[in-house]
Amino acid sequence: MYNSDRRKQILDILEEEQSIKTVDLSERLGVTGATIRTDIRALDHEGAIVRYHGGIKLPAKSKRPDAGENYMVRSVTHVDLKTAIGRKAAELVGNGSTIFMDASSTTYHMIPFLKNCKDVTVVTNGIHTAMELQRYNCFKSIIIIGGMLRPHSGAIEGISSKEMIARLSADIYFVSGNGFSVESGLTGNNFYELELKRICAERARSIVALVDSTKVGQDSVSNFISTDDINCLVTDSKADPAVLEGCRNKGIKVIVAEV
Repeated sequence: MYNSDRRKQILDILEEEQSIKTVDLSERLGVTGATIRTDIRALDHEGAIVRYHGGIKLPAKSKRPDAGENYMVRSVTHVDLKTAIGRKAAELVGNGSTIFMDASSTTYHMIPFLKNCKDVTVVTNGIHTAMELQRYNCFKSIIIIGGMLRPHSGAIEGISSKEMIARLSADIYFVSGNGFSVESGLTGNNFYELELKRICAERARSIVALVDSTKVGQDSVSNFISTDDINCLVTDSKADPAVLEGCRNKGIKVIVAEV
């Protein structure tokens, strides 16, 4: 089991049980105490857990890092919805294509379903996304956009990122946000990352929005890709039908993953 997989499993356990003894966690996952302590230090550094003598627990909700910022927290939230969406989105990728993938946990769940594609080039500003991609040997190349790494989110941003992406182009941009509505399109709350997403959208021939039902019909602070620029919306079957119909009326192809 890879470190990232095991740490997600730890957070899954905490979501169910709220707290657990370190020794019990070690036995449950079948790894050494040293390995578990390394995982705990990493999760503690991310702000995803609270350590106490002999064990760990989830932080109080009022003290939890923003789920929109903390990748480890986002990665274990609504996994069933994101997995279903990722499976459908991966079907849009053709052999030999070049795709942009943002740093979201939703696009991350596409990766296992890309294993049957051949000679695909992936460009991403997500450290976690890039690390997961390199586990598979089906890709022609994996390009990581350079720049400044944001704490907790695993996203790279900055002036150098924008300069690099301006020299690239893609067939499809797979992108998510903190919210999506017919009126506002994709919305988010980190202005630096949103600017990079806008540039990626300009450099792609097609934009595919991956948005789970908990975000459909919701708006965040700032719009970064308008509804008119989105070619396809991939969501799950729990999404508001009225919003989906509004998207179709706008000429957006809507793909619904059953959950």
